[in-house]
Amino acid sequence: MGQSTRFGPTAGLLVEPLGDAWVAFSPLSGETMFLNDPSAAIVEVLSEAPADMHAVCAALAHDAEASLQQVSDVIGQSWAQLVEGGLIVALP
Repeated sequence: MGQSTRFGPTAGLLVEPLGDAWVAFSPLSGETMFLNDPSAAIVEVLSEAPADMHAVCAALAHDAEASLQQVSDVIGQSWAQLVEGGLIVALP
C-alpha cells in the first residue's frame, strides 16, 4: 500500500462525540473504539471524499493553518491505528 492509495471510511462507520473524545463503531471489526481529535478529523475528511494520506494532511493543515509537516507528524501516528482498527479502508 503506497502513500497514494486512496482510503475511505468503512461502510456503516458510526462516529459520535463523547465529552472531550470521540467514539467510533466499526461494523468491519465489530468493535467500539475511542478516538482522539486527530483521528476523528481524518475520518471526517475521508467521509467527504476518498483520499490518500497526503491529501488528508493537506486538507487538515489548511483548516488548522498549520504546516504540512506538523500535521503529517500527528496524522501519521493516527492513520495506522485507524486502518488496524477497521475504521478506514483502502479503496480499489
